[in-house]
Amino acid sequence: MDIDLFIPDLRKICLDAGNAIMDVYQRDDFDIQAKGDDSPVTAADLAAHQIIEQGLSQLNPTIPQLSEEADDISFSTRQHWDLFWCIDPLDGTKEFIRRNDEFTVNIALIQSGQPILGIIHLPTTKETWWGGPRIGAWKQEANGSVRAIQSRSLGDTLIVTASRRHGQEQNDRLLVKLASRFNNVESLASGSSLKMCLIAEGKADLYPRLFPTSEWDTAAAQAIVEAAGGKLVHAENLQPLKYNQQESLINPFFYVVGDPDFPLNALASTKDSSTD
Repeated sequence: MDIDLFIPDLRKICLDAGNAIMDVYQRDDFDIQAKGDDSPVTAADLAAHQIIEQGLSQLNPTIPQLSEEADDISFSTRQHWDLFWCIDPLDGTKEFIRRNDEFTVNIALIQSGQPILGIIHLPTTKETWWGGPRIGAWKQEANGSVRAIQSRSLGDTLIVTASRRHGQEQNDRLLVKLASRFNNVESLASGSSLKMCLIAEGKADLYPRLFPTSEWDTAAAQAIVEAAGGKLVHAENLQPLKYNQQESLINPFFYVVGDPDFPLNALASTKDSSTD
């Protein structure tokens, strides 16, 4: 399968979904509802989901889809999927509601549990990142220009990107430990999948995620980060995350690093197994 051929259509699908999100973003009322787990869903989530679902079905109707807004598919069905789309129509719904502009559209193609293609779109600027092991990692800038991207090697200054809202206590402990290994440690807060895009671009070195996420939160970013030369790994066994391996779609805690030689074993004692 030549996944290069998917890229132009995927970029168009993401752009259309992003435009639908921005239409809602400009309203006074987002039509916010609570899902079964009490997480919020807005009219923007649902509009983007519909556009992506239809677009991917037209692109290839034989590839099943797993979306945050259509996740009621049993593992007895999913376990037979060797190839499927893993989708977050609006990653960062809480950032969207707070109007801080840090929310994305995420689409990944998973084969045999591994992300082989990922695309992330930032609706507020129309920047788009995509990548996979067979195609490298790329970014379309806000002005429309496209360039290859690459993660960076470790230097004297370590830039750690983190959530604006989750896992602050765990991250603070981790930063204290890292301060003894680097001349300078800086923290950079960001929302949604943008944290991992910063690592793929070489603008940050480490993203520790010691707070729960779902598979659609990481799949696209993992494909891009790995294609850019970095890693996204399980916080305990330091192996790349795999997808659709069990009934639960909740990820283990994980680390994202730009330099594959990052001394991840040094972080072992900072892990926190609680889920708050």
